[in-house]
Amino acid sequence: MVYRRVDRLAQTHVKAKGGRYGYLVRPLTLVLGWSVLILGLITIPLPGQGWLTTFLGVGILSFEQRWARRLLRAGVHQYDRFYFWFNRQSQLFRITVVAILIAVIWAVFLFIIWGTWKMGSLDFLTPYAQGVGLSR
Repeated sequence: MVYRRVDRLAQTHVKAKGGRYGYLVRPLTLVLGWSVLILGLITIPLPGQGWLTTFLGVGILSFEQRWARRLLRAGVHQYDRFYFWFNRQSQLFRITVVAILIAVIWAVFLFIIWGTWKMGSLDFLTPYAQGVGLSR
């Protein structure tokens, strides 16, 4: 499923390289890919789409870089294996796993906010914390 989409994008990329401004496609692809990859790596520890951005950067680089193409293939293979395994599980198991994952993500997010506030970086939260009985 994912392989077909990646192949379709790769074919479009090859066609663009053969076009009128094809000489610009490789450098622009590399600049965009590295920029997205670096942004993704920076945002991995933050709540949000850090991993997705990182994988997107590797996907963009896979059009021009052999190592990224191999990494993308391995990642897509693992994703497909997990997807088919997860869909074979019972609905109760899937709901439980997703609920636990959401709870862990929120716990990590709240721990980061709490730690940042304790270090003094989020002073604007102090009046709210005092209102609910928390103090430094």
